Amino acid sequence: MKLQEKERENIHINRTVAVREICDIISNQVKERFCFISHYSAVSLLEAPKFQEYEKKFPTQILDQTTDAYSMLQKDRLKTELGVIYRRSDFRNMTGAISLLQFIIENNLQTTFSETYKLLLIIVTVPMTTAEAERCFSTLKRVKTFLRSTLSEDRLSTLAVLSIEKRIINDIPKFNENVINLFALKKSDELI
Repeated sequence: MKLQEKERENIHINRTVAVREICDIISNQVKERFCFISHYSAVSLLEAPKFQEYEKKFPTQILDQTTDAYSMLQKDRLKTELGVIYRRSDFRNMTGAISLLQFIIENNLQTTFSETYKLLLIIVTVPMTTAEAERCFSTLKRVKTFLRSTLSEDRLSTLAVLSIEKRIINDIPKFNENVINLFALKKSDELI
């Protein structure tokens, strides 16, 4: 009996060690995967629906995270600029970082809001997730697999862009009809 109990205890210990190792691996993977999370805080500084709330209680912690993540920003100046943005009603109508950036450019406010302008440029150019890049590669793979290697590089690239940007293309009135008509005209010109 004692031998069986010892074997069970050893199995239990081995399982416990294995579970701890697995949990450590999962924990390390999660930390590694989300170590970039501090960069996301920058986006919440410029969410127009929160401007009124931020006017009352400035988001100091988010500002600290942002300036830690992007050391090229001057914290004090950015805080002052954001304070002005949060107070002004014309900034509260913005629908996102891109519209805020466009507003600053259209009104020639790049020097007035230089740190906010830098932050906006970072936000709109650095992808917040890898989903978009992954989507582009998966679309390219689908197009390439579907058409195999009969495509030239130029045609493959064009088809990939069309597939990736299908939302924009769907907004163009009669896009498919126009492409078909253009293609038919080119084919009929070749026959003549």
